[in-house]
Amino acid sequence: MIAVARNIEESTSERVNWIKCDISVETEVNALCEELKKKETTYNVIYLAAYHHPDLVAKNPKIAWDVNITALARFLNCMEDVRCFFYSSTDTVYGNGSTDVHFKETDVVDPVNLYGKHKVLAEQLVTGYGYNVVRYPFLIAPSLVKSKKHFYDQILETIEKGDTMEMFADSYRSTLDFGTAASLLVKSIEQYTKDFPKIVNIAGDDDLSKYDVGCMIAKKHGISTDLVKPISMAGSQGIFGVKRAQSALMDNTKVKEALGLAEIKINL
Repeated sequence: MIAVARNIEESTSERVNWIKCDISVETEVNALCEELKKKETTYNVIYLAAYHHPDLVAKNPKIAWDVNITALARFLNCMEDVRCFFYSSTDTVYGNGSTDVHFKETDVVDPVNLYGKHKVLAEQLVTGYGYNVVRYPFLIAPSLVKSKKHFYDQILETIEKGDTMEMFADSYRSTLDFGTAASLLVKSIEQYTKDFPKIVNIAGDDDLSKYDVGCMIAKKHGISTDLVKPISMAGSQGIFGVKRAQSALMDNTKVKEALGLAEIKINL
């Protein structure tokens, strides 16, 4: 079952049941929970809903709070018969790091913007309810929805036309592709026990700048990496409305141990 507020992509698979549910609308959440109660089974829940653009969160703090905190709390209190519940969080909670620091799940969180602060509080709600949190890094891959382009698609379209694409060369993340990130979350659910870590970093082994990722995309499609132009975070004031962490590398030891993995590599 997939519950979304908009843009329902109908599937021909009998395994997929699309349901409209805006988590900020209490009546719709209650209706979803009542429908699930009729099934008389337990559920594995992946919670992805968020008001997540840092600039928009700062611009619309009340709307962001309603989506990120109020709706989440209501949803947690409504759901019953949950086998496991995984909340999707972000490296933004850690705040500003450096290239010689890889944040562990036990490190003190210190977000640099309101969006990060919302995610910290949301994590506390989830773990306080006894559920689990997955912290993701910067994720990138081609969009699977024709009507909605991702950053990957924007990069590729720009350099395919022969135009230059400016990308930060001094801002580092433990970047992953969406497919790998999703498959590791599914594996976490499949192997879930009550002893599974309450918070895990699902992150790549490699320390990658946005510039590195742009060059990887160019090479994959046989396009000159000269079209990917390195720029510095020092000149990002006109790009971002609110502060971003320059680097937020993550240690992925815990999830590797939990899932029996030797490595986690980005696959573009």
